[in-house]
Amino acid sequence: MSDRSTTKSVYGSLRQYLGERPDLGIGKAVRDSVLEPPNPFDSEAVRAPSRWFVLSVLLGGSLLSCFVYFNHLI
Repeated sequence: MSDRSTTKSVYGSLRQYLGERPDLGIGKAVRDSVLEPPNPFDSEAVRAPSRWFVLSVLLGGSLLSCFVYFNHLI
Protein backbone atom coordinates (compact mmCIF):
# COMPACT_ATOMS: atom_id res chain seq x y z
CA MET A 1 0.00 0.00 0.00
CA SER A 2 1.35 3.44 -0.83
CA ASP A 3 1.77 6.30 1.59
CA ARG A 4 -1.09 8.72 1.98
CA SER A 5 -0.32 12.24 0.88
CA THR A 6 -1.23 15.25 2.94
CA THR A 7 -2.57 18.46 1.54
CA LYS A 8 0.60 20.34 2.45
CA SER A 9 2.88 17.83 0.72
CA VAL A 10 0.81 17.87 -2.47
CA TYR A 11 0.66 21.67 -2.43
CA GLY A 12 4.44 21.84 -1.89
CA SER A 13 5.09 19.42 -4.74
CA LEU A 14 2.79 21.37 -7.06
CA ARG A 15 4.42 24.67 -6.12
CA GLN A 16 7.88 23.21 -6.78
CA TYR A 17 6.77 21.78 -10.14
CA LEU A 18 5.24 25.06 -11.28
CA GLY A 19 8.28 26.99 -10.02
CA GLU A 20 10.50 24.92 -12.29
CA ARG A 21 8.29 25.68 -15.30
CA PRO A 22 8.68 29.36 -16.27
CA ASP A 23 6.63 28.81 -19.44
CA LEU A 24 3.44 28.32 -17.37
CA GLY A 25 1.54 30.65 -15.12
CA ILE A 26 -0.40 33.84 -14.86
CA GLY A 27 2.77 35.94 -14.69
CA LYS A 28 3.76 34.91 -18.19
CA ALA A 29 0.24 35.55 -19.47
CA VAL A 30 0.25 39.07 -18.00
CA ARG A 31 3.73 39.81 -19.36
CA ASP A 32 2.76 38.58 -22.83
CA SER A 33 -0.38 40.73 -22.88
CA VAL A 34 1.30 43.91 -21.57
CA LEU A 35 4.63 43.76 -23.41
CA GLU A 36 5.48 43.49 -27.09
CA PRO A 37 6.28 39.99 -28.38
CA PRO A 38 9.85 38.84 -27.63
CA ASN A 39 12.52 38.85 -30.31
CA PRO A 40 13.37 35.19 -31.02
CA PHE A 41 16.85 36.12 -32.31
CA ASP A 42 17.89 38.29 -29.33
CA SER A 43 16.92 36.87 -25.96
CA GLU A 44 18.61 39.72 -24.07
CA ALA A 45 16.59 42.48 -25.78
CA VAL A 46 14.34 44.57 -23.55
CA ARG A 47 10.64 44.23 -24.35
CA ALA A 48 8.80 47.53 -24.71
CA PRO A 49 5.27 47.99 -23.38
CA SER A 50 2.47 47.43 -25.86
CA ARG A 51 1.03 50.62 -27.33
CA TRP A 52 -2.54 49.54 -26.43
CA PHE A 53 -1.52 49.01 -22.80
CA VAL A 54 0.14 52.44 -22.65
CA LEU A 55 -2.89 54.08 -24.26
CA SER A 56 -5.30 52.41 -21.84
CA VAL A 57 -3.18 53.40 -18.82
CA LEU A 58 -3.04 57.03 -20.02
CA LEU A 59 -6.78 57.15 -20.68
CA GLY A 60 -7.57 55.52 -17.34
CA GLY A 61 -5.26 57.90 -15.52
CA SER A 62 -6.74 60.96 -17.19
CA LEU A 63 -10.30 59.79 -16.44
CA LEU A 64 -9.38 59.17 -12.80
CA SER A 65 -7.68 62.56 -12.49
CA CYS A 66 -10.71 64.33 -14.02
CA PHE A 67 -13.02 62.49 -11.62
CA VAL A 68 -10.89 63.46 -8.63
CA TYR A 69 -10.47 67.08 -9.76
CA PHE A 70 -14.12 67.79 -10.56
CA ASN A 71 -15.44 66.08 -7.42
CA HIS A 72 -13.06 68.12 -5.22
CA LEU A 73 -11.55 65.03 -3.65
CA ILE A 74 -8.14 66.66 -3.26
